[in-house]
Order: sequence, then C-alpha cells, then structure tokens
Amino acid sequence: MSEETKVSNEAVADSGAENVTQEVAQNEYIAESKKYRKRAQDAESQLAKLNKQLESQENTKLKEKEEFKTLAEKLEAENTSLNSYKEKYDTLVNQRKAKLLERLPEDKRETFKNKDLDVLEFMADQLNSKPSEPSARNLVGTKNQEFGGYSSWQEFAIKDPKGASKAIEESTTNFIK
Repeated sequence: MSEETKVSNEAVADSGAENVTQEVAQNEYIAESKKYRKRAQDAESQLAKLNKQLESQENTKLKEKEEFKTLAEKLEAENTSLNSYKEKYDTLVNQRKAKLLERLPEDKRETFKNKDLDVLEFMADQLNSKPSEPSARNLVGTKNQEFGGYSSWQEFAIKDPKGASKAIEESTTNFIK
C-alpha cells in the first residue's frame, strides 16, 4: 500500500515539473519572437529613413544642376497620386459631418456646420447625452413598500393579485409570530 502512494506521488511531481519546463520554453520562444519582431521593425524604420534621405539628396542634386523641369515633373506625379486620397478623405469627412449635424438639434446645426470634425463629435455627444438614470441604489426604499409599490391595497390587489396575496400572508405570519 505504501509503495502505491509513493509511485502516485512521484507521477504527480513529474507532471508538475514537465509543465514548468514547458512554460519556461514557451516564455523563451516568446522572448525570442519579440526580439526578432523588434529587429524587423527597427530595420523597416531605418529603411524608410534612408529612403527619405536618398530622395532628398536626389532633389538637391536636381536643384544644383538646375533641372527644375525634372523636379517639377516628379513632384507633379506625386501630387496627382495623392489627389485621389484627398478626394476620398474629403468625402468621408463630409459624410461624417452630415451624420453628426443630423444628430444635433436644428437650431444648433447652423452654428456648428463649419466646425471641425472633432468639435462636431464632441458637441453631438454632449447635446444628445441622455440625463443620467437613477441607479438602483437610489430607488431602494423610494416606493411605498406597504402596498408593493402601489398607492393602495386595492390597486395592489388588482394589478398584482399573486403579489398582494403573498404580501398579506407574510404580514399575517409576521403578526402571529
């Protein structure tokens, strides 16, 4: 009998040690993964920085050589590629503003129609916020407890007959005790 308990205790201890070693190994893998991710992010940011420097150097060389035409063409191409994004952004902002203005009362819409998006969002939230509802703590004891929250026994019996009969039984039981 004592040998069996020793064997079962050893098995439990071994499984606990395996779990600990697995967790340690997992933590090591996670730390290594985080290290590689950080290295990759650093490399990407450094690459972007170097690309910007290279582009600025090219622009200064073009300026020095007085090749303004090439520089202007390059900037014009960049400008046209960004115009589509600007149009999309403007339409999204205008749609959002229209939705927020609809949430405002009619007399306030004219005042806020030329405001920035963040101001509109704030004002829409402030003007449409519902008054705070009383919490359950404030409601405890506020209703007439004698009639189950109703103004009289008659109203209590008509609107909640089961509750009224239960209340009568409880009151008579308490009275008898």
